Amino acid sequence: MKDNLWHIILSYKYILALMIFVLAIGFIGEHSLVNRIAQKNKIMQLEHDINVQIEQFNKDKETLNRLKNDPEAVVQIAHERYYMKQAGEDVFVIEDE
Repeated sequence: MKDNLWHIILSYKYILALMIFVLAIGFIGEHSLVNRIAQKNKIMQLEHDINVQIEQFNKDKETLNRLKNDPEAVVQIAHERYYMKQAGEDVFVIEDE
């Protein structure tokens, strides 16, 4: 039995070595293919988050510039976001469900 197993191992030593190598590269260690794929997905998600934050920053920057330069924009934002009203106005809030 022992000699038979040893004979099989020696007969297929290159195939066994190749299989061990593929397993080591694919699944074992910090630099395995599985970890690389997970890291690539994480990088793509972070790049997407960066783009979303840049878009939000640009929108906020535009709003800030409008608030600094246009007094009418201050009144508009006060009405829309904070439901403030001027004297003699009524504010109706309609919520969608």
